[in-house]
Amino acid sequence: MNEYDNDHGKECHLISMFQSNEKERNEWFHLLMQPYLALLHNRCVYKIRDKTSAEDLVQEILIRVYKALPTYRHEALFKTWIFKITDNVCYSFLSCNYKYKTDIVTMNILEHLTQVNNHNIDLEITFNQAIPSLSKNEQEIINLRFYKDFSLSEISHILQITISACKMRIYRALQSLSLLII
Repeated sequence: MNEYDNDHGKECHLISMFQSNEKERNEWFHLLMQPYLALLHNRCVYKIRDKTSAEDLVQEILIRVYKALPTYRHEALFKTWIFKITDNVCYSFLSCNYKYKTDIVTMNILEHLTQVNNHNIDLEITFNQAIPSLSKNEQEIINLRFYKDFSLSEISHILQITISACKMRIYRALQSLSLLII
């Protein structure tokens, strides 16, 4: 029997103890989640690139796991299951968080706009003036690509779309944005 089988067996035991013993749930949960805390934090930092917010998100993840664990069915590895929850929490954070940013996005950052319209516009636009006029999907893709500075592969992973679809969404969002500022 290898180490994986021992860890998996221990994990399954902790999950079943959590599910069957309501009085000692907190202790079982602590034992179950302790090995994953650093992994969850690192994954959040990687996804959202903000250590302070990552700490808050780990708390949110732990709450969601705690609430969902009684119905966990062992259809996937526990680690895969909690990472999926982690990714969803990070994705929700990213998609909602950009609304509260008021930083200025310069035309130098959005240089693709000049390629779309063949105009050399030397303006600065406030994020809150032009971006809210776009659809939610367009706002989201602009935020992830230019404000959060994610690569196309990272964005496609976050949005769970292909890289080709990601490129098309960025192109269309930039087209829409360029029409708004002309």
